[in-house]
Amino acid sequence: MKDFEWKVEKEWLQEVLQEAQKQYNEKGEFKEKFKKEALETQRELWKDIGSVSITNGLDQIVDFMGFINTMKIQKRSYEFTKKLEEKYERMLQSPYFGRIDFIENGEERAEKYYIGISNLINDDYDFLVYDWRAPISGMFYDYEIGEANYKCPEGRVDGKLTLKRQYKIKNGEIEYMFDSNLKIDDEILQNILSKSTDNKMNAIVTTIQREQNKVIRNEEYKNLIVQGPAGSGKTSVALHRIAYLLYKHRDKITPQNIVIFSPNDIFNDYISNVLPQLGEDNMCQTTFKEYMHKALGNEIIKENYSEMMEYILASNKEDTYQKRINNIKFKSSMEFINVLKEYVCYLEKIDRNFKDIIFKGHLIISSKDIEELFFKDYVKLPLKRRLQKIRERILFLMEPYEKHRVKEEADELEIMKQSMAAVKDEINKMTDIDLMDAYKKLFENMEFFLRKSNAEYREKNIDEIKNYTLESLRAGKLNYEDQPPLLYLKSALGDIPKTSEIKYVIIDEAQDYTPLQYEIFHQLFNHANMTILGDLHQSINPFMNVGDYSNISNIFPKDNTCIINLTKSYRSTAEISKFSRRILKKEISDEWVERSGDKPLVLGFTDEEEIKERLLKDIKMYKEKGHKSIGIITRTTKEANDVHNFLKDKIHVKAIMKDDDEYDSDTLVIPAYLAKGLEFDVVLIYNAGDENYSCEEERLLLYTACTRALHVLCIYYSGKVTPLL
Repeated sequence: MKDFEWKVEKEWLQEVLQEAQKQYNEKGEFKEKFKKEALETQRELWKDIGSVSITNGLDQIVDFMGFINTMKIQKRSYEFTKKLEEKYERMLQSPYFGRIDFIENGEERAEKYYIGISNLINDDYDFLVYDWRAPISGMFYDYEIGEANYKCPEGRVDGKLTLKRQYKIKNGEIEYMFDSNLKIDDEILQNILSKSTDNKMNAIVTTIQREQNKVIRNEEYKNLIVQGPAGSGKTSVALHRIAYLLYKHRDKITPQNIVIFSPNDIFNDYISNVLPQLGEDNMCQTTFKEYMHKALGNEIIKENYSEMMEYILASNKEDTYQKRINNIKFKSSMEFINVLKEYVCYLEKIDRNFKDIIFKGHLIISSKDIEELFFKDYVKLPLKRRLQKIRERILFLMEPYEKHRVKEEADELEIMKQSMAAVKDEINKMTDIDLMDAYKKLFENMEFFLRKSNAEYREKNIDEIKNYTLESLRAGKLNYEDQPPLLYLKSALGDIPKTSEIKYVIIDEAQDYTPLQYEIFHQLFNHANMTILGDLHQSINPFMNVGDYSNISNIFPKDNTCIINLTKSYRSTAEISKFSRRILKKEISDEWVERSGDKPLVLGFTDEEEIKERLLKDIKMYKEKGHKSIGIITRTTKEANDVHNFLKDKIHVKAIMKDDDEYDSDTLVIPAYLAKGLEFDVVLIYNAGDENYSCEEERLLLYTACTRALHVLCIYYSGKVTPLL
């Protein structure tokens, strides 16, 4: 690039930095002003109002509430200004990363548009920097030099891109810049990918690709299903989509209107700083397990997802193992969804044995009238709400009799209370539905509901599943596979509050949810827009997964649902990508970025003690080479515990054993089923021997473990290597 160009760019950068500094200083002054005013208000409150007491009269309370409202306004002003100050502080480090020159049709010359994390506007309302989410900025990601267009509120604007330039600005200085007529991933992406990963996920806004941008800005469809290979940036795209929606609809939605369902709390921690990097507050982050356990309450012991995974991977020698696996398979099947739907219809239509309600010889309401309320007046309400309305109606009708008898029988009040309690107890029995009891009755009569729903399942298996389920429930234990069906029933019966404030739902690692869980998502958030992201090749649970997206296509309206395929992986080197793909034993057309590195190593040892010794040696070596994050991925928690115990007194190492442990990517021991979604500079797979990864069902688990690696993949095994390799 010519010296003249460098001179012009440096001068422009200085102009932008001066404006950013000016606005940063202004916001700092405002922030201090609001802080002083808040302190002054607190002093005045204490001086003028003093200690608040109801004995001092209503005027004092009114004055007190006035002060409180003022303080709330001051607090909001302070927090808003502080957020702006932080934005300008980020801009002083790196105000923009791209530029496009666009000449609109009918105009004589091109306009320059600099693109960064946030807008920067001067006092004359000139845009010095455009937010990456602004309509015009979309051309930076979607077009090369030549014809281009963007959509704005006034309509579509056509023209030509005459220049597309990328920058690396650090600490207010241009480190490098180049004009790009090719794909955006050329130089900057290569540079970023070659570096070590941080202990948290970072914003990818500077390197968003065209196919990723298509997902981020897509608002044509209410529901998006995004399929992409390991390392295609699905989670980053989801988070940037949230940032885009918050920017575009800032007058309608806030982070409180968005919820993301992550696979576990480790992953929630891992992604927690992406939105703040983009200048937005975090949305509600949860897991299906967390949401489900809260909704089902604490009355019964509930198995965690990671406990179920540990059972699947480590208990195959137990006598009841196959029974449990059949149980999981059935409760994750499409047949069982049909059974549950049929059962809900049955519960809503059965004769509930309504009785006349009589109090002290007076007919309060007849059984016929109650049936009329149940089958006609309240028929559109879900069952639980319908019964509640009937209860409220009967209690309302009883009020005059209750008051009359209280007056009449003041001396016999206790007797009256007892007779009233007996009637109310009868009402409660008639208008109550016990969720656990209903679930038990479903299995007690399973053959009937299988026939009703036209579901086909072998009689032998059904008897086994039925008995296994009832024994577990009687023992007071709720296996994980029983929890989604219970949640479905609770929701279908109208016993979960509506979540109308949630307008956007993001479901990550979509392949690990069953069709039943998608039915539940649809029940709970049927008014919300959904973005569902996953990779069918990374189904870590062989018995409890989506199977194929066609299994959930009937849940969402076809004309309002779109499947988008991301086709390129950006995480691993070409060598690691090729090696991992071979594990799948099928032709994969997805591409990867041509970034070269060392070939993966597969090393055999006599026993596990030898593996541990080599692990220790290799960890030290890779640390010395400058790799920041090393993931030692085991098959089970027991293995993770053994490896951690061996290493912890010899080197600095952390372990994750449960799905709610805190994430730290320094040197980390973690079971494969908890590592999904995470990435490490170096991945060391512990013991991929044929006795460990021994069956076809674990192929995708091993593939998922290998695809966590950015730069180095090493697989150790004892005895013979797994047939999966």
